Amino acid sequence: MSSHHHHDHDGHSHGHGHDEHDHSHDLEPALQSNLYKQIDFEGITTLNEAEPRSGAAVVKKTWAQRLDDAPELESDADEQLLIHVP
Repeated sequence: MSSHHHHDHDGHSHGHGHDEHDHSHDLEPALQSNLYKQIDFEGITTLNEAEPRSGAAVVKKTWAQRLDDAPELESDADEQLLIHVP
């Protein structure tokens, strides 16, 4: 039995499992309006961050800024970072 399902809508087919379209932009309104309201940005703590508050700055990036290189979060000790997001 195949795990790939095909649906035909108005004469064109959509294969599930091998999605032909990027639907990640569909989440933008939900992420911005629901998740951001729940985060205490001032309470974010990051262990091993090289620059103070850089972890919080990365978490605070908006959906539109998600691909921007800045702000940047780097470790001051090793490759591990731990971010607590209340």
